[in-house]
Amino acid sequence: MRKMFAALSVIGLLFIGSVARPQSTPRFEDYSAPVYRGRRAPVNLSSTRGANSFRTRLREGASEGVNFAGHYTLVQWGCGAGCVDAAIIDAKTGTVYFPNELGGFPIYYWSDNDEGLQFKPNSRLLVLSGAPASEANSDNPKTGLYYYQWTGTRLRLVKFVPKSREDAH
Repeated sequence: MRKMFAALSVIGLLFIGSVARPQSTPRFEDYSAPVYRGRRAPVNLSSTRGANSFRTRLREGASEGVNFAGHYTLVQWGCGAGCVDAAIIDAKTGTVYFPNELGGFPIYYWSDNDEGLQFKPNSRLLVLSGAPASEANSDNPKTGLYYYQWTGTRLRLVKFVPKSREDAH
């Protein structure tokens, strides 16, 4: 009986400790990706509907090389005051992706880093500072830091840290 009580106590303490521990913020190194150094494919404007409308910006961005998730180029451009639009291009195939989250989203800054999107060539993690496009048109958008993992075809939300628009600078 004593051993059972001791075992249950230990399990209870471990559970409480895991619940009480603050959730850590995703780190770029936790989503590592080897960086592609091969020849880049030309942008395939017929791979996605709407890509032809942004052909100049997509080609210019792709020419800068891999900057995201191992073999992708994340290209961004303004779409108004405090608004960014973005696409992801596969350097190996030239395929263009327009993730819904990045289709004209408002930016808010809560730190000294004035980047609406934070990403690295060797990581599949993308941090959006503001509100994804799906939130942008709602009456009360959920603003904050959105942590996404690039799966190779879409963004998957890993974590959301809410922040107030009033605290943004």
